Parts: sequence; structure tokens; C-alpha cells
Amino acid sequence: MVTDLMNPSSTAGADGSSEAVASTDAEQAEREVRRVLAFQLGTTTRSELDDAAASLRGRVSALLGDPSAEEGKTHGGIADRGFLLEVTHLIDNPPAPHALSHEVYSHVRALARVLRKLVAMKGAAASVRPPLPVRPIPGRNGVR
Repeated sequence: MVTDLMNPSSTAGADGSSEAVASTDAEQAEREVRRVLAFQLGTTTRSELDDAAASLRGRVSALLGDPSAEEGKTHGGIADRGFLLEVTHLIDNPPAPHALSHEVYSHVRALARVLRKLVAMKGAAASVRPPLPVRPIPGRNGVR
């Protein structure tokens, strides 16, 4: 389930529309992000945090391995490079098994925010709209 998030071969629906399945995957990811961000440190068990961390890590890894995510990475520039370094750091450095619950809680929240941003970047890369042209606004800078 987790590793099939954005695999192009597994996202084709019964009618062959991969976009419908991709939007469903995005909705599932957003649902999971909302669920995880609603966790409260005092009422969430360590096993719930560990399960959420494993699930989110799998979803984030799947999105990073997606070929269309590579296209989105190259268009963003330096700011996205910093974000991708953060993502790589989160994936490569999970909390140790003996880590305090607060560390795992912080890690899970960071993974949820990263997943939300990756899904948004994937959606922006999927819509192949050119950027809007910049036109001078009449009355500004002495132009009338």
C-alpha cells in the first residue's frame, strides 16, 4: 500500500486513467497528514507514533523516487534544493528505537509537513501551466 503511492505502473485505474488514481493517492496522503498532525504528545502512544513514522517515511520515499518528482526538483532552484536536503535528512535519520517519545513525535510531524509539501509540488508539476507574464501596472513607477 505505502510503496505503491506514486508508482506509474500501479496507478492506472480500471479505465486507464492514472490521474484519477493519483488524485486519490494525494487525498489519502492528505488524510494521513491531517491525522498525524492531529496527534497530541500526551495522548498518542509510542506504537502509534512508530507506525505513523514508518508509513510517512514510505510515502515520502515513494514520492522522491517518482520520475515526475525529478522534473519538479529541477524547476524549483536553490530553495527546493534546501527542501530536498531536509527531506533526505529526515528519511536517512529516523529516531533511534530508544529515542524519547518527544523526538519521535517531532520527527513524525516533520515528515507529515514534508509529505504535504511533496504532494503539493507533485500537483504543481503535474499541471503544466506556464507562469503568468509579468506586466507593468499602470500608474506605478511613473508609467501611465
